[in-house]
Amino acid sequence: MEYRDSAEGEAGFKAAIGLVLRYGVIASFALVALGSLLLFLEGQTGYRPMGTAEQLFDAQGGFPVGLSPLIQGVAAAKPAAIVDLGLVVLLATPVARVVISMFLFAEERRYAFVAITAAVLGILLLSMFVVAPLVSP
Repeated sequence: MEYRDSAEGEAGFKAAIGLVLRYGVIASFALVALGSLLLFLEGQTGYRPMGTAEQLFDAQGGFPVGLSPLIQGVAAAKPAAIVDLGLVVLLATPVARVVISMFLFAEERRYAFVAITAAVLGILLLSMFVVAPLVSP
């Protein structure tokens, strides 16, 4: 009977992780598709004229960076901001998977896995919020 409970717990664990990954990718795709459609229909990013590809890549300060400008841009239905939100959701999906795994391991009282998962989460967050800003131009 204990084996069955363990098997059911394993199935529930995999199902929860699968749902997080599936819905994260679907939400990301929908946001990027919506932003791309708006960009196609409006012909502009919502921030500045696009011009040629070279001009767009040369415009380093043309797009606001940060959470507050992202939220404001999405609220104003700016195509570039909606695409950016889709990319943020896509990047947050594996992080959410790690967080949920940590809680599911804790629920099953598998504390060694909780510690390992917490270390993975720490490395992910450190690389995103500390290392990446240090190495970006």
